[in-house]
Amino acid sequence: MLEPHTGSLLIDYYETFLRDQDVDSFRQHVSARYTEGTLGRLLETGTTQARRGAVLSLGLFGSFESNAVVARALRDSDPTVRSLADNALWAIWFRADTPENNEALERVRELISRRRIEQAVEAATQLIARAPRFAEAYNQRAIALFLQQNHEESAADCRRVLERNPYHFGALSGLGQCQLRLGQRRDALNTFRRALKLQPFNEGLRQFVSALGN
Repeated sequence: MLEPHTGSLLIDYYETFLRDQDVDSFRQHVSARYTEGTLGRLLETGTTQARRGAVLSLGLFGSFESNAVVARALRDSDPTVRSLADNALWAIWFRADTPENNEALERVRELISRRRIEQAVEAATQLIARAPRFAEAYNQRAIALFLQQNHEESAADCRRVLERNPYHFGALSGLGQCQLRLGQRRDALNTFRRALKLQPFNEGLRQFVSALGN
């Protein structure tokens, strides 16, 4: 596989994608010429357009091995890179296990979206039994439990997510929300401060920290 030493070719592919909006063509061209490791390095050291192209690529076909480098892009100076990193992380998290387990996770998400919450909890629990290291399975169960107003169990699942994926800003936000509903104001403040370190440009988190800190 060819690995260009600069991001110039990646920039060409990215700008072509912006013009044509052909995701499949972009994915094919980039994956044929760049490894995941090279894309990660470009995400940290490339020009703005190269970083945008790199994080978009990792969102399309990156593995969980890129979790940390993509999470660091949440602190990028460029808002487009930050937005693409947010989307890329969710994509990476949802395909972090076997194809079978990834499909099962999608079914859990669908059940939640249809407000079939009890079934979602049951399906997520079955998935966790098969894949106890699959962080996003715990996160989806945490969401379902939160919708049941079972805040203690939801918080426990959020902590399980963070044990497996400390960059999971969704689980941090969920944990903070649970702590607020459980009357744990100081713990919630600490949790939102931790989330803000991951997403320092997130105005909503900044407002939570400001309000709780007063």
